[in-house]
Amino acid sequence: MKRAAILLVILMGMAGLSACAADNLNISDASAPDRPGKMYEDVAVEDFGQIKISGSALSVVIQRSKSNNLEFYNGDLNPTHTYTVRCDKDGETLNIELVMGNPENDNDVLGSPMICIPQKEFDKIEIAGDFRQISLDAVHSDVLIHAKNDPHVNLNLEADHLNHNITLDGSKSDIFRSVSVYFDRFPDNIKMDLNIIEGGIINDPDDILKKEGLEAGSGELVISVNDAQEVNIYRQE
Repeated sequence: MKRAAILLVILMGMAGLSACAADNLNISDASAPDRPGKMYEDVAVEDFGQIKISGSALSVVIQRSKSNNLEFYNGDLNPTHTYTVRCDKDGETLNIELVMGNPENDNDVLGSPMICIPQKEFDKIEIAGDFRQISLDAVHSDVLIHAKNDPHVNLNLEADHLNHNITLDGSKSDIFRSVSVYFDRFPDNIKMDLNIIEGGIINDPDDILKKEGLEAGSGELVISVNDAQEVNIYRQE
């Protein structure tokens, strides 16, 4: 139900897209009456090699866009939640800050702001925000996710786009509360390196790690999870 509602918001927002440069700091409020669901003007990305995403919100979804621009949508089902988006160009890096009004006073996760990444191959997409839930849908770049505020992370992975490393960077003081990994199929070059905290658990109901050879792998390390309390591994239905 949640995914269907978010998809509806995206389709509504597709009606009017426009590109803009991000040479200077731009700030846009989430409530844009002429663009239902659109949070911010599109950002052209041809000059960017890296994207860094920070800020504070209950949750955020990062997924591929069908256009050549970065797109921002508000998929939150709670109309009282307000957001501000800031984009700042720093050389070849695009810094994106997504800020939610008073997130510390609200634990109600009813959808997520969405950042849609073009199908361009970036050097790296780095996520270091104070997000309690991070959903990453298949992207075609190296990804680095830092643990902050014990987040829950959902990785929805398509084998055709698993040509890059995905690293979840936790520590003894900043762990991942849970990490759920969903595969559509399993290419031969995948290896998973799972380092859970003491007392942590790995849930693998279909024995995917062993059956699909993800424990040893046969190529470049693709998925690394450091300092997670719980790791769940599934095959997408």
